[in-house]
Amino acid sequence: GLEKAYKREPVLRGVSFCVEPGNVLGVCGNNGAGKTTLVSVLASVLPADAGRISLMGVPVEAGVPYRRMIGYVPQGIALAPRLTVRQNLLFWASVQGLHGSEAREAAAEAARLSGSSAFLEKQVARLSGGMARRANLAAGILGRPQLLLLDEPTAGIDEQTRDVILEAVRVQRNRGTIVVMVNHYANEMAAVCDRIITLRDGVVGEGMASRVT
Repeated sequence: GLEKAYKREPVLRGVSFCVEPGNVLGVCGNNGAGKTTLVSVLASVLPADAGRISLMGVPVEAGVPYRRMIGYVPQGIALAPRLTVRQNLLFWASVQGLHGSEAREAAAEAARLSGSSAFLEKQVARLSGGMARRANLAAGILGRPQLLLLDEPTAGIDEQTRDVILEAVRVQRNRGTIVVMVNHYANEMAAVCDRIITLRDGVVGEGMASRVT
């Protein structure tokens, strides 16, 4: 299982799970349980101290090939504030190895699915909170990732934006994407998750993995 510690204090302790393509795994738990650390390790933002991560046979140690298979939507807005939404999406498309018309088409599709098309030419710094969340999601789903990692994607947003984001998650699932979503809203988890695990002090709580029916 995955192990991660900060200053010798264990944060993840033997976390282990498998998710099939076309499934949404919900991760819940109290503050400090290790949820954000888990997603950061899966996104290769943080290295694990021990354990193995593999996506379709590609290990996280592969670096760029692994990272190009994933989409990561962190809690914070991971977009350049002085650039427009379109400019940000084209930048992230280039990171994914997409250029020219391919990049433009990927950006347009991501904007459509995230409900961001109406403000593509707007500077990120001038977006409302809900708009910024949608644009953040657009960057994560760009290029049809095989693994989509979402860290509290609906925290502090309006109901309409929440519905758009949850519908985008359903679309990704229907495309065969593996989705791992950290969320603390039980009704949202039940609406989109195929399975839910609960982290407690860095451990998957015994008996806390459940299938949503």
